[in-house]
Amino acid sequence: MEPELTADEVMRVIATLEAAWADEDDALAVLVGGGQSELPLAVLVARYGASRVQNMLLVVTGIARLEGAEQDRAVAELRQGLISHMTTVALSMISGWATSAGDDVQTTGDRARHVLQAILSFTTDGDDPEQVRALLTHLRTDAPAHS
Repeated sequence: MEPELTADEVMRVIATLEAAWADEDDALAVLVGGGQSELPLAVLVARYGASRVQNMLLVVTGIARLEGAEQDRAVAELRQGLISHMTTVALSMISGWATSAGDDVQTTGDRARHVLQAILSFTTDGDDPEQVRALLTHLRTDAPAHS
């Protein structure tokens, strides 16, 4: 299991998602080059994306609202199914692509756009700019809970 991201790493990832969505290459370059992390920013973006996608999968399947043993059974059943398998394959691919990105600004931006699109795929908001901004605001507000 991947280690949790720190609050600072989560905020940096969200800033990266926002800069990538807005096509702000200068901001992306600063974010890629400005981290104190040992890991490339693209890897942090992939880890955050994996965490959010896994969480959203639990929400859309209704598992997130279950408790205790009932939730444990539902998670175990989900893990045995095709949805879990396909999600694991997709997240593994994202992780591999992120690792190969290194400190390349364009590639990191591309990975961030794909992660944002994956998160948006669980909403009905699509690419409506106001809704994307609202989502980014929510992610920033929610960042401490996911670090």
